[in-house]
Amino acid sequence: MNAPPVPSRPKRSGPRFLGRYEIIGELARGGMGTVYLARHAGEAGFQRLFAVKVLHAHLAEEPGFVDMLRDEARIAARIHHPNVVAVVDIGHHGDNHFIVMEYVEGPSFATLWKRSRDKRPLDMIVSVMLDTLEGLHAAHTLTDEEGEALHLVHRDVSPQNVLVGVDGVARITD
Repeated sequence: MNAPPVPSRPKRSGPRFLGRYEIIGELARGGMGTVYLARHAGEAGFQRLFAVKVLHAHLAEEPGFVDMLRDEARIAARIHHPNVVAVVDIGHHGDNHFIVMEYVEGPSFATLWKRSRDKRPLDMIVSVMLDTLEGLHAAHTLTDEEGEALHLVHRDVSPQNVLVGVDGVARITD
């Protein structure tokens, strides 16, 4: 679990800034977008790292995909649980549509699984699975402002979408 939180040689594909977020490097690439490590700098030297998911350019041309990204952000922002990656902002800069999430320092469960081929401690696997289930339960039991169930279903539960922080806590994303 001592994986470096930032790629040793960040890829510099994509924009350098998205609004107030400075792109540092690429973290992951998926079907809908690319996730970048980004920094927000504020007054008096304040800085904070975030993960910014940018919709792929060819999908950003389709209003339906932009709406899906916005829906994902709106719904995920309502979930406040230690086993769910928090969404903190949404925006667009030029043709780039993006979601800003908390940055989880640590690898995905997929990375941990690959790295520990010879030795996969059962207690680590059980802990990650329990945390993931807790996060999914929080999403699946989410209600609207009137207390009505939203009936959410996470349609992409995979080892790549479970992040294991250096604190040992697993968080579901996407």
